[in-house]
Amino acid sequence: MICKKCGALGTITLRKKDIYCDVCFSINIVHKFRGCIGKNKILSKDENVLICLSGGKGSTVLLDLIHNGIVLDNHKKLRIRPLFLHISNGDVDRINNIIKQCKLYSFDVYIANIADYFEPNLKILNTNSLPIVNAEHNEKINNMFKDIPLSVYNDMMLKIKRSLFIKYAKLLDCELIFTAETTTSLAINLLSNISIGRGSQIENDIGFMDNRNEKIKIIRPMKDISQEELDNYMRIKQLTCINFDHHQENSIQSVISNFVGDLQENFPATVSTVCKTADKIGLHNDNKIKKDMKCIICESNLNRKNLKLSALEATEFSRLVSLLKPQPTPINSNDGLHTEDWAVVNSMHKSMFPFIHKTLCFSCSRNYAQMSQSQLTQTIQELILT
Repeated sequence: MICKKCGALGTITLRKKDIYCDVCFSINIVHKFRGCIGKNKILSKDENVLICLSGGKGSTVLLDLIHNGIVLDNHKKLRIRPLFLHISNGDVDRINNIIKQCKLYSFDVYIANIADYFEPNLKILNTNSLPIVNAEHNEKINNMFKDIPLSVYNDMMLKIKRSLFIKYAKLLDCELIFTAETTTSLAINLLSNISIGRGSQIENDIGFMDNRNEKIKIIRPMKDISQEELDNYMRIKQLTCINFDHHQENSIQSVISNFVGDLQENFPATVSTVCKTADKIGLHNDNKIKKDMKCIICESNLNRKNLKLSALEATEFSRLVSLLKPQPTPINSNDGLHTEDWAVVNSMHKSMFPFIHKTLCFSCSRNYAQMSQSQLTQTIQELILT
């Protein structure tokens, strides 16, 4: 086997046909990372950037690429001021391992807790230390994820973490956030999004940039790097991940993950084809979307204007029809309303079709239907019920 770049002995075969030596492969990964950032021209010199770490493979490689970029002493130097954040679910061992991982590169890391989602007044955290968890908020977050479908759990966890990333980015004076999604994970997310009713949100959930928030942009600088390339890079650099990124078993996301993995094994172009398709999908908006036209949980465009019959309206119609009962006894002979009509209007949980709230997108309405009102923040509850 001969390296396709330099002609040396090849050690890595990608997509069953592309052969590289370790040196050329590493250079290629760095080029993909730097190229993804450079071609989009989103970085200003010495800009604060919040780097979100999970401890998984993507996070581990992102940490190494950031370090390698900022220690360079030439024109290719990555001129940013990285600030690192980990959102913990309370696993002390994982927290300590992430702190150790960052210290290997002489980086400090902020550790937040997922229960901070319920904290109305967040404060800047101490670096390299366990977070102080509010007992009441911790109980709320546990209740939120108790007895809900695993597919809803996976989706809500992503939305909560995104919300916390943005809140801490504002606190730390960062206008950009880096996350560690790869081509493989984004392909899985694309198909999962379509399955759970987030097809209209693909542009922001899967693309290079999530710009739903007016002030904070979420960037995916590793979107051109595959899981196969991650594994080889970690082997060459002798990196060790702290935990493996995975979805809850027996969920839509885990089934799709297995499906994509099996397809990729036999058809190496699967992931790249899916992601290239996603890059071509977007919504046309004539003007900036007003705040009251965005979902209050995920900040997606509700996009209910100028449509003859939207998918949301079709779902709402199906929900109403499924709840109708054939009893033509009017409540009042003057208004002609039936008892069953009122039952339909007031019933939000008896149909297989979710009630679509005017302040929520379809998927967030679906998730909300699986939880009691007390399981969301007070601000969101008030906005939903207004």
